[in-house]
Amino acid sequence: MRLITIAGLLLTLLLAALDQTIVTTALPSITAQFGDMAHYAWVTTAYLLTSTVMVPIAAKLSDQFGRKPLLLVGSLAFLGTSVLCAQAQDFTQLIGARALQGLGGGTITAAVFATVPTLFSPASRARIVGLFTGTYALASIIGPLVGGIVTDSVGWRGVFYLNLPLGIIALGLLVTAYRPAALPLTMRKPRVDYAGAATLVAFLAPLLIALSLGGHELAWTSPLLLGLVAFSGAMLLAFVGIERRVPEPILPLGVVGSRGVGIPTLGMLFLSSGLFATSLFTPLFVQGVIGFSATRSGSVIAPMTLAFVASSVVIGQLLARVPRYRLVGILGLITAATGEWLMSGMGVDTDYATVARNLVVVGLGLGTALSAFAIASQNAVEVAQMGVATGLGASGRAIGATLGSAAFGSLLVARIGAETVSPQVLAGALHDTFFAAVLVLLIGAVLVLPLHVAAKVRNPVAPLIPAQRRTELAA
Repeated sequence: MRLITIAGLLLTLLLAALDQTIVTTALPSITAQFGDMAHYAWVTTAYLLTSTVMVPIAAKLSDQFGRKPLLLVGSLAFLGTSVLCAQAQDFTQLIGARALQGLGGGTITAAVFATVPTLFSPASRARIVGLFTGTYALASIIGPLVGGIVTDSVGWRGVFYLNLPLGIIALGLLVTAYRPAALPLTMRKPRVDYAGAATLVAFLAPLLIALSLGGHELAWTSPLLLGLVAFSGAMLLAFVGIERRVPEPILPLGVVGSRGVGIPTLGMLFLSSGLFATSLFTPLFVQGVIGFSATRSGSVIAPMTLAFVASSVVIGQLLARVPRYRLVGILGLITAATGEWLMSGMGVDTDYATVARNLVVVGLGLGTALSAFAIASQNAVEVAQMGVATGLGASGRAIGATLGSAAFGSLLVARIGAETVSPQVLAGALHDTFFAAVLVLLIGAVLVLPLHVAAKVRNPVAPLIPAQRRTELAA
């Protein structure tokens, strides 16, 4: 039954991860039908915004009300909004449906990652976490391919309808096989931190919008963008004030600021920035500098992704035996920085094989670091706070991706300037962009030095006691 549960969790998570990659291939067809290029990017941005905001909230709710209810609610919401996306008649409807779909996707992500620790002891957990972190890498490979095939064969609406059969199978597996097990709760009714949730949304949403628009649709010094950042800062202060007072905070500040959870989350933020710098700009290098086709430029990311998945799984096995999270995490970031340094040395004479080799080095480092930080944060908290820990990690990765895409994109635009974008000019601009990624990853390696040298396991035994309905904790 546990294997069936894991299969259901992996399939559910894959659905949420795929929706961030599979839709990109369908966007040209959507634009051709609706004829509104101005809203092109918001089809993906809307999903990213709401899913990022939802993750920490859903993670805390899973600690309070149980993992399974959140899994089922998130999955049903995701499937229902997939139908809304498929039925959209214009960009406004589609963007609204994508925003709602992001709420379901964020709930799924938080609940899945919070469920894994309740099924396995720390030693076993380290072996399995790599499979779940590697799911996102797998989605980046098969998403564009599947999206292209479905769009060409049945149209772009089929991309969203595809979620239905896969989601129903995943739901069936979870409903029939997943039997929550948990430690007993105190007989206290959970209190929902509505004020904390509201101010968290008010803090994250304008910040992510500003980062998404900055340097593209809005200048970094525009009054609107600065106003969004200022409002976000004010809401952050309000959020901190609320979280200090409420009995059941959405994000306990003690956990956020701890060495066991806060530091790994910071590490995941920086490695996610490096990952997006690579995945965004390598296809541009392959097409614009060395002159390969769009199809081949997309396929060049596959070696990095495969290396990412392989290292995530292998390092999980290693950490199960030698739980040296700080050493492994720092080595991973340094390895990824080495790969980015190799990328920065590429030019017009670089061949395809060299690009693939450099990407493998980046993928090995990022997969290694991500597994180390994800497992470290899960093993540093009690079962009752698993959702908060995993939700912080997922939020860190999403914010890092948004920061990275905005900052590196602005750097590239500033470097090119008004010059004609010849292969030589583009190669020089991308050199600076990849070298900036080196610096970001090395800064991340320095900032995670306070992480505990070895495991600080707070929950040495997985909660495998059959749960009573009224005393379920977080399964």
